[in-house]
Amino acid sequence: MDRNGIYRRRNKETYYMKILAIDTSCDDTSVAISENLNIHANVSWSKLKTHNDFGGVVPSEAKRQHKEFLDPVIAEALNVAHLEINDIDTVAVTYGPGLAIALEAGIDKAKEICKTHNKKLIGVNHMIGHIYSSLARDEEGKAYSGIDDFEFPLLALTISGGHTDLYLMSGHMQFERIGGTLDDAVGEAFDKVGRMLGLGFPAGYKLESLAKSGNSSTYDFPRPMHNTNDYNWSFSGLKTAVLYQIKKIQNEYKGNPIKDDFRMKDESNNLDEETINNLAASFQEAALESLIIKLRKAISQYNPKMLIIGGGVIANQALREKLVALCENSKTPLFYPVPRWLCTDNASMIAVAANFYAKNNMYIKDIDTLDRVPGLEIS
Repeated sequence: MDRNGIYRRRNKETYYMKILAIDTSCDDTSVAISENLNIHANVSWSKLKTHNDFGGVVPSEAKRQHKEFLDPVIAEALNVAHLEINDIDTVAVTYGPGLAIALEAGIDKAKEICKTHNKKLIGVNHMIGHIYSSLARDEEGKAYSGIDDFEFPLLALTISGGHTDLYLMSGHMQFERIGGTLDDAVGEAFDKVGRMLGLGFPAGYKLESLAKSGNSSTYDFPRPMHNTNDYNWSFSGLKTAVLYQIKKIQNEYKGNPIKDDFRMKDESNNLDEETINNLAASFQEAALESLIIKLRKAISQYNPKMLIIGGGVIANQALREKLVALCENSKTPLFYPVPRWLCTDNASMIAVAANFYAKNNMYIKDIDTLDRVPGLEIS
């Protein structure tokens, strides 16, 4: 073992560190065990039905569930990996961004394990985990996404319910944010428009399903900021345009401003199935095309060696098809996490990212100093 706590095979840069990773950034309790970039176990527990009943994630309930499920999920992950806790070299845990008291549950458990079993601790940025999720490998070392390593410089786009950010990476763990959303994240916009259409929570994947049966050219929704020379997005105006269109269809819009309270509001009264499908398809087309417009500009400007996409929205098949077409035209290699469980919140991506934290000796020197950072950015 070298001074960074990394196992090396003689004359080879092969890493054998066993990492137990914990992610409690939102409502899923997820634990993974990795060796090198190989994922030996990924166990997640979710009570989506509970949060759906509330119309969204309730932080206090999420924390309670994490505290209830962490021990059995950790035990199951060790069982699946055929390991004991003493076989683990390092514990990695998400410390942000995310729900504050949900993050706290995972951090407290990680500290407890490290103190009890004398393990090193790594605090991982959840969004860096999404970027590095494309490098995850199966137990045999086969790359899930078909990529063995990153080639630099590259562009990395993170797209989720809380984030839409574009980074230029010049090397591992070297990030320059070159663009992002000025208001709503794209995943958040999907969920809020989905709620307007009566799809409940979470609504994003349901909206995608309805869009497949709709006509995306029915409503001409805007592509906000498409003419600006930066790499920023705005989805709030697009979301509002959908609400105004719904009101027009319902003959309730008389030209006066509409209060756009999207928190739990179902605006779908008196809308037939075809209309809802067309609204879903038209919104999705506008939102995804907005992403593509700015990515096309960024690829032209930076000429990256690859484009990496991370975050739950990449599970959207329509977006994947648009990205494939974009990258074929620009001759830019495209990679995103495969299979789909790697797209959503999971501890495997935290384990993979933790390997690169370890290579840079980015351990927490004083375990007690690690704290939750709900609004954590990549810097």
